Amino acid sequence: MANVFRVQVDASSSRGAALVLARALQLPLEEARQLMAAPRILPRDLEESEARRLVVALQQHGVASEPVPVAGHGALCGSHPSLASESPCEDCRALVCVLCRGPEGQPLCARCRAQRARRTRAKWMRVSVLLAVLVLIVQWGTSRQRTRERRLTWARPLDVAVVLLARGEVKPEVHEAWREGLGRLEDWLEREAARYRSDLGRPVRFVLAGPQPAAGLELSPPEDSLVARARHAWTLSRTLSAVDEAAGLSARPLDARIYVMLEPPGEDGARFVEGMAEAGGSVGLVRGLLEDTRLTLELTAVAHELFHCLGAADAYDEQGHARVPEGLAEPGLQPLYPQPAAEIMVGEVPLGEAQGRLPESLEEVRVGPVTAAALHWGS
Repeated sequence: MANVFRVQVDASSSRGAALVLARALQLPLEEARQLMAAPRILPRDLEESEARRLVVALQQHGVASEPVPVAGHGALCGSHPSLASESPCEDCRALVCVLCRGPEGQPLCARCRAQRARRTRAKWMRVSVLLAVLVLIVQWGTSRQRTRERRLTWARPLDVAVVLLARGEVKPEVHEAWREGLGRLEDWLEREAARYRSDLGRPVRFVLAGPQPAAGLELSPPEDSLVARARHAWTLSRTLSAVDEAAGLSARPLDARIYVMLEPPGEDGARFVEGMAEAGGSVGLVRGLLEDTRLTLELTAVAHELFHCLGAADAYDEQGHARVPEGLAEPGLQPLYPQPAAEIMVGEVPLGEAQGRLPESLEEVRVGPVTAAALHWGS
């Protein structure tokens, strides 16, 4: 005759019955309540006398129960040593009891359940961080888009800083040429805007800052890899922030900043002017010549990069020639060539198909209809 028993019970919500079971099975009250939540055979091997005493105590609290003989003692749960095991842990295969259940009912020992909880918390932490970053990016993008849209209302003149960076000494006459040249560029912008809208007046006011020394400052990344570009962008951003601080621009509200790197001509004496800026951004970079005082190409590049910041796109092909019609100052001209001026987003006066020359003054530079539309200069 078997001398090992377990107790079969009906479900009960009685606090008294849960207390009886907690004392008998050496369990916390909450775990005893879990065992009483559904009809079951309790996972504890007892002597016959112990089983019958437990049955009597439970019946006194209105719980239908009876002793059930079992064949021998079962293995014990590693997390609940007073209870018999019922299945292996899903992760480590250690034997666990009915109380060792994960959130979805799977058998898990205490250690594996804690590990899963940590992994879940870590996962949600990563997800939360990514969501926070995404929200910040969306907010930043929305803010920048609103800033760009406000600029393109032309409700007031845009304040734009032109910051001179120099690899070498900037002579007084060069500095004066830049001061006078930005005044000419303001006049040119006013004339070009008036060809499309009579209500704009003077659309841009330039502030000349610098020159600041540019030792160690590189406008282009040393390599074309993504990592090199990201590292260069971070370094350039920090360097330009220091330049702004030194130039007294940090606390000044500006619609855009155009940094002009003044460099000596190449060894062959070649004149080389170029620029870059992000569409819709607020920063443009221009390379210019250290001793140039005519500044036609540099001023054209400043306007070109400023217009990039305001959303205008390049209008030249891979060879640097004007695309038709967006790259023409007067796309309706008959015959089409030669054009009277360079379109600002091209920088070359078209003489024929895939032919052109550099402008000799701002008088030979125009804002074409496509660029004007991008600037919201259309009626």
